Amino acid sequence: MTFTAIDFETAHDSYPCEIGLTRVQDGKIIESKSWLIKPACYPYMNPWNQKVHGISTRDVSTAHTFEELWGELKPWMEDTILVAHNAAFDMRVLRAALAYYDLALPHVDYFCTVSVSRKVWKQLSSHSLGSVSQFHNIHFNHHRAGDDAEVCAMIALKAFEAIEAKDVHDGLSRIGVPLKKL
Repeated sequence: MTFTAIDFETAHDSYPCEIGLTRVQDGKIIESKSWLIKPACYPYMNPWNQKVHGISTRDVSTAHTFEELWGELKPWMEDTILVAHNAAFDMRVLRAALAYYDLALPHVDYFCTVSVSRKVWKQLSSHSLGSVSQFHNIHFNHHRAGDDAEVCAMIALKAFEAIEAKDVHDGLSRIGVPLKKL
């Protein structure tokens, strides 16, 4: 059970202002890290986004750009499967950031814990990160990328444990959730 959970917070549209990554190896969380990102739209920050995650223009004023961080971020994504809660959003942000800086897309497969949650815990009325974490009594600082990535990893692990999956491929196959390509 090896994968990397990813989460982005955005300044506006697909411009990331924070990324969180959590590594899972052999079914255990081994490392979590987050980075503030000076967004390509700096100094503009959508006020609604700021209200959601609390990250301000001042917070990112001395942060590195995504391009400057890519050398450190890329190894987290190589030779692993990515997972995100509402993966369509996070993969769109990742693709957009890579395209903006003309960086090559890594060869990555990914899956979504919203889809996994819908298959494993059908009784839940909502499969938002907050609702699924509340169902599992997980407390965290929601809408901060590091915490959200770690909780996403926990949810994936709990789902695969619930269905007694041997590994990610076995788990996804059992519930009919496909791996997608970045």
